[in-house]
Amino acid sequence: MGENTKIKRIAVDCRMLQKSGIGTYLKNILIYWLQLSNYQWILIGKRDIIQEELDIDKTNCQIIEYDAPIFSIKELLCFPTKAVNDCDIFFSPNFNIPLGINIPVYFTIHDVVFLDYKDFSGTIGRFIRYISLKRAIKKVKKIFTVSQFTKERIKKHYKTNKEIIVAYNGINVDLLKFDRKKHSCKYDFKYLLYIGNIKRHKGLDILLDALVELDKKLIIVGDVKGLKTADKKNYKKMSSNKNIILSGRIKSNEHLYSIISNSEALIQPSRYEGFGIPPLEALYLDTPVILSDIDVFKEIYANLPVTFFKNCDCTDLKSKIQNIQKQSIDKQSLIDKYNYKTTAKQIIDNF
Repeated sequence: MGENTKIKRIAVDCRMLQKSGIGTYLKNILIYWLQLSNYQWILIGKRDIIQEELDIDKTNCQIIEYDAPIFSIKELLCFPTKAVNDCDIFFSPNFNIPLGINIPVYFTIHDVVFLDYKDFSGTIGRFIRYISLKRAIKKVKKIFTVSQFTKERIKKHYKTNKEIIVAYNGINVDLLKFDRKKHSCKYDFKYLLYIGNIKRHKGLDILLDALVELDKKLIIVGDVKGLKTADKKNYKKMSSNKNIILSGRIKSNEHLYSIISNSEALIQPSRYEGFGIPPLEALYLDTPVILSDIDVFKEIYANLPVTFFKNCDCTDLKSKIQNIQKQSIDKQSLIDKYNYKTTAKQIIDNF
């Protein structure tokens, strides 16, 4: 802030605070932001959720109760813009920017999979997202993103001269506090682990093909709702294999971390990611990690003790699973490189 002693009022869209990926990102940067006494924070979202997730200091925080789905007509037209425009800055952890905001806008783009991967959504859905992001980029002062890979993809799709700043994701503060001695895993057998949804870009089909001839148990953590109708081929593979356990979405971070720490290896066979946080968590918990050799994984994890397999090659993945090796890691160096305190500072220093 330099010599300017004026307290800046920053409005933050907190409606996605309990959404798994973006919610974790937002919560972790807010934990550090709310410690800064030279800012006034205007948090927009459901009061009970904000108070549940964050340690609120009433002297520098104000909550504006608001709840509307993102990318909805209600959000676009009925956002509390009057209160927002009384602030100095508006920050959103996503690119859904309501109409009528007349102050400097900043937001984070986590990936553009909806443009890069045609199977992600239908033509209409892809067009709506493209137009929404195009409008948001025109409105924004600076853009934040979570990897150099995503930055380059944004630049490919949108010929913009707006500054795009890479601020990496970090290790969740909940993980830094996790004590595995206090949280035992409910699974008492050896297993491999996959974390993610069932969309094709996540590469679950590659992992299922690799396991056909291996007598290995696999726990799938993530939302598989609609799998039976959306992906009949994979559903058949999974339902006919007694070694595959569907845990569904894990609500408790402690429960998730106990499952990760107890697994033989975390396998992320993704065809596409914007960053990929689960491998970071597995490394911190001393769990072996096997990753597809896609560009973003090589950017984030190339200098860390992980095993790469050829993207989309189930035979190579099978070979890597048969030769899992546990490697040690310097946790402090991992924390130094990937932490949300640095992310939060990098963002606010660019306001």
